[in-house]
Amino acid sequence: MLGATACGKPLHRELLEETVMAPADIKADVVFRCVGHSMINARIFDGDAVFIHIQPEVENGQIAVVRIGDEYTLKRVYVYGDCVELRAENPTVRTITVRGAELDPDNFEIVGLAVAFFSTVF
Repeated sequence: MLGATACGKPLHRELLEETVMAPADIKADVVFRCVGHSMINARIFDGDAVFIHIQPEVENGQIAVVRIGDEYTLKRVYVYGDCVELRAENPTVRTITVRGAELDPDNFEIVGLAVAFFSTVF
């Protein structure tokens, strides 16, 4: 488990000492624990484990973990030239727009594509 990623406002990633067992057919590099409710309409809930394949680009509309400064968030990513929109899957959560100098690689990166997630049923 690499750490936590926000499903809402970006969250500072803390390393977690946790192991998540996954089927061999999930081709992922890291796992994040989701915090928040911004991705509920994609069936990704608070506490879910999301498996990420590390890659610097995704297609518009794909769900990815993105770093802004030292904070991480899970959103649908849309790239438009010098602007990136990070859209939630919850209509009560505002879109995050990153543009211009905010897109400097020291401040912004697409960490990777979400390839699977596990929900815990209580």
